[in-house]
Amino acid sequence: MIEVGTATHRGHYREQNEDCLLAAYPVFVVADGMGGHSAGEVAAQLAIEALAELDGLDLVDAAPLRAAVEEANRRIWQAGHLPGQRGMGTTISGIGALTDGSWAIFNVGDSRVLHIHEGEIKQVTVDHSEVQDMVTLGILAPEEAAVHPMRHIVTRSLGARPDVQVDVERLEVVPGDRLLVCSDGLTDEVSPDDIFWVLDTAQDPQHAADALIQAALAAGGHDNVTVVVVDIVAGN
Repeated sequence: MIEVGTATHRGHYREQNEDCLLAAYPVFVVADGMGGHSAGEVAAQLAIEALAELDGLDLVDAAPLRAAVEEANRRIWQAGHLPGQRGMGTTISGIGALTDGSWAIFNVGDSRVLHIHEGEIKQVTVDHSEVQDMVTLGILAPEEAAVHPMRHIVTRSLGARPDVQVDVERLEVVPGDRLLVCSDGLTDEVSPDDIFWVLDTAQDPQHAADALIQAALAAGGHDNVTVVVVDIVAGN
């Protein structure tokens, strides 16, 4: 059994919100569209529509999730050749409840999944970005990467190529854990410590989601921000 909270908001300096989210058991997803004007929104919506086709499906393993993300990439790649949509794309991150009680974590780009467990927060996904590559190589420290001017340059996204590599991990959870799926409009504005404080103190997932949105907007709100918070109340 789970409880879920969702929230999304247009950034102060954005003409429209190009983020999209999905919260339809067993899949919970955030897509952050790129491409300017309406094209980013189209790409994000196409990604969400592909993942929404898993609604109500029993997920024995992560294979259907990976296939759905690959299908989303195919649709966006094809649509990206239409006038007004050339070069559009989206990041995607999400979680899927597996029938054995664990969760599959997947991502392409720099939207993230974070896990609260026994009073600690951990980023489960690895960003596909220029600065993360530099952190991995030891060129940058993580705190330097957080403010680096190239931090928004992603090295992997849906729609950029005909095929896409999807990172998938399995995560074991226990009752009392809290999962966060979010666009970089949250993590670019709000520090890990402040995100943890909200997730650790909010009474329910909807209060947590709303508080995270307000924290991002209060910190500047330079980008659209979208969050999905899932509480593990009991086994699937």
